[in-house]
Amino acid sequence: MESETRAAPPPAVSPHSLSFVAALLLIWLHFAGLYDAEQSLATDSRYYTHFAFEIAEGAVPHRDFFGNKTQFTALWAGFQVAVAQGLGWDGLTVLRVVSLATAALGALLLFAFHRRLQTGDEVAAWLGFLPILGFGYIGALPVTGPVPKLLMAVAATGAALLVARRRWFAAGLVSAIAPIDWQIGLFACLGVFVAALLDARPRRALAQSVSAVALVGLAFLLYFAVHGALEVMLAQTVGASFARGAEAGGPLFKFAGIRTRLAMNAPGEGALLFCGLVGSILLPFWLRAQRFAAGRPALVVLAIYHYGVVAFSLIDFQGSGDTMLLLHSFAFFAGITLASGWLLLAAVRPGWVSTTPPRLAAVLLVLLLVRPVVRMPPPIDTPDAPAGVTLEDQRTIAKRLRAVVGDETLLVLGPTEMLVLEPLNHVTLFHFWNDATRYEFARTRESRGEDLLSELVDEVKPAYIVANRLLSFSQAIPYRGVDLGSSGRYSLRLFERVGDAADAGETPGPAG
Repeated sequence: MESETRAAPPPAVSPHSLSFVAALLLIWLHFAGLYDAEQSLATDSRYYTHFAFEIAEGAVPHRDFFGNKTQFTALWAGFQVAVAQGLGWDGLTVLRVVSLATAALGALLLFAFHRRLQTGDEVAAWLGFLPILGFGYIGALPVTGPVPKLLMAVAATGAALLVARRRWFAAGLVSAIAPIDWQIGLFACLGVFVAALLDARPRRALAQSVSAVALVGLAFLLYFAVHGALEVMLAQTVGASFARGAEAGGPLFKFAGIRTRLAMNAPGEGALLFCGLVGSILLPFWLRAQRFAAGRPALVVLAIYHYGVVAFSLIDFQGSGDTMLLLHSFAFFAGITLASGWLLLAAVRPGWVSTTPPRLAAVLLVLLLVRPVVRMPPPIDTPDAPAGVTLEDQRTIAKRLRAVVGDETLLVLGPTEMLVLEPLNHVTLFHFWNDATRYEFARTRESRGEDLLSELVDEVKPAYIVANRLLSFSQAIPYRGVDLGSSGRYSLRLFERVGDAADAGETPGPAG
């Protein structure tokens, strides 16, 4: 008698996989909903958008344009534009999609980090990552274009995940992206090095991670050395950065500036911000808890990185990019708070939290607190491009500017969006004017004059100057205002060269 062979039932989809798919879908819905094709070019991302197009045409950062931050973001963006142009795609659209996708990747990596740290507790993992979706500015700013410090934040989380897998060389490679995106990213590398010392084979782990960071650093330096830009790169990213720090001015600790920016860019998220503050206090207890002993090295990476970001922000906090970066840290710490609440409940009522209803209720309650997808962030609002300004408004002014300037030389001091939207003959590597720019100009010209902007204008003698609405000129500069009008709420200042200072008449005022 032949025995019947029963076919094995098909394997069921694991709840673990379903949880990952659900998180991925939520992240996609949230960040895709933030995309706005008519978002104006605004904040520092407009400089990096311009730099990207320049690099795609062969420019070398620091040598061919001034930048006081390390320029990995610009190089990466330049590669994107070159690929987009080769495929016949719109470069600006590609830059924005990739930038937004990078922010989404950061959220996904944070979810993966918490899943691994929580050793299978899906609820704790969800509560740990959801706050990053609550701060809409984390996604809204990348929509404007390439944003420095975004790659740094994502690289820190990616390095922590690799440390959790004990992939020390790979962790070093990924963490090395952070400081070449922005100098303070050295905290990510330091976190990996400290975590390596906690490994069962610390010498091997430290040697691999240090060698990986050194390899990336040497490759970065070699790129500039080959292009004759090593000395100027070091001068701009080290020397000029100190001058940039002086820009912030004011008291040693920037509590007032941070509070103003958080009120502007994270309105209605006071509960999450409070959770972030609490989480910064709770994290040391996680580092000591036996529950997280296996994941302690990975947790150390993000602890050193995020505490470093917070400490640096307190003494050198300035604008939009710093706000986005600090919100990444608030999101991480808020996740610590929310996950701690769940773990405490699980310790007190283990039988109750093991059932489905309370598990779903906990996630739904936090979703109501975070409100991803449903609650959109406030519009990007800057002095140069106030809320309500569209890309079409900027295109309209760019066309008017092109009609006036023609093929004459143009000095651009601020509104580099004009160089992205219209081909114009710009004549200097200084595209914005602040303390760091003045420092670099004075250093390279050995100038000690008080009016460095006048010296720059006299050096390049452009036919026209285009500037943002906040920049003021000395009466000695022989230029007079040209009215380009405005489009919506967008306008800029344009000046045309006259015979000499006497011909200029009164001090140039705002155009429009």
